[in-house]
Amino acid sequence: MVLIDTNIWIEFLKNNPEYFEEVSALLQNKMVVTIEPIFSELLYGVRSKKDENKIQKYWKVLPKIEFSQESLIEASIFANRNKFYSKGIGLLDAVIIKAAIENNLLVWTLDKKVRVHLDEKQIFKIGPLEG
Repeated sequence: MVLIDTNIWIEFLKNNPEYFEEVSALLQNKMVVTIEPIFSELLYGVRSKKDENKIQKYWKVLPKIEFSQESLIEASIFANRNKFYSKGIGLLDAVIIKAAIENNLLVWTLDKKVRVHLDEKQIFKIGPLEG
């Protein structure tokens, strides 16, 4: 399963051909999973009701990783133990990294800081879809 970061979703939603086809293929093959912080960021940046509705439609149908009541506290502790604050990695990116590690997910992101803290095997690379 692939956890698509906010920056890839933005390119997909802008119909950027470099990302649109691959994200569409992942969606059609039911290989995308998401987390609330990613869609919270997307919704925070919307500028029209049309865009908000489009994002909400994806949110409603995608499988989600559910977080416990203490998830943000645990992500903060995880981030501090890994000294993310000194590496310019914010809390939401720490949540993404922690979710990917704990759930054995591939992450598709343009964020180099996030990529550095994932095992190479956890970084999604464009290519033939498996599964």
